[in-house]
Amino acid sequence: MIKLRFLKRFPNIVIKGEFEFTKGFNVILGPSGCGKTTTLRVMCGLLKPDEGYMVCCEELFMDTDKGVFLPPQKRNIGVVFQEHNLFPHMSVKENIEFAVKKAKEPLFSAEELLEKFRLIELKDKYPHQLSGGQRQRVAILRALAYNPRAILMDEPFSSLDFHTKLSVMDFVKEVNFERPVVIITHDPFEALYLGERFFLMENGKKIAEGGKEVVKEYVDLKKISKTLLL
Repeated sequence: MIKLRFLKRFPNIVIKGEFEFTKGFNVILGPSGCGKTTTLRVMCGLLKPDEGYMVCCEELFMDTDKGVFLPPQKRNIGVVFQEHNLFPHMSVKENIEFAVKKAKEPLFSAEELLEKFRLIELKDKYPHQLSGGQRQRVAILRALAYNPRAILMDEPFSSLDFHTKLSVMDFVKEVNFERPVVIITHDPFEALYLGERFFLMENGKKIAEGGKEVVKEYVDLKKISKTLLL
């Protein structure tokens, strides 16, 4: 489980939230600029909040009152960004091997992971030789190869066409992560396709959490916003 409470002030907005993410797919849903990515950056240690704390798997990652701030490389969290972020000079297998070597307690070798998730035929290819969907599959697999405490995904399907998006999301559903997975998205379809627990953000704040009814609340919110713009 991940417990997070934080506040981060920016010139034009204050981002704050209190979350509990459990094993399985947790989706943070909301429009652009609502604070979703800030939340993810705080979780993985790329951004230090003005106030807050974070506990992951019973280890304290951050507590501003106590002066605790664990750097990203010590948090053991896998991150998948909008862009694949693979090392361009490494083959698929070398990218996965790099993550396996960094893992404190690797569960599988690179070859085993590629076999297990049916990507073995890509092992000698380089990122520029892969399709967008293939690159994101490899990026997700590399995040898992670290054997992380949790996996964070920031709009991981936004750059993919619809059919590729479906294929990659099916791949994600097939992976037995057995840990908290937090997915950031503005797309209600992606949220419903993958999510088990949902958190809705608006104007820098968490305004709702729960089951699929939260997605309906978000869709209704978008309808209201469009009406106001007309």
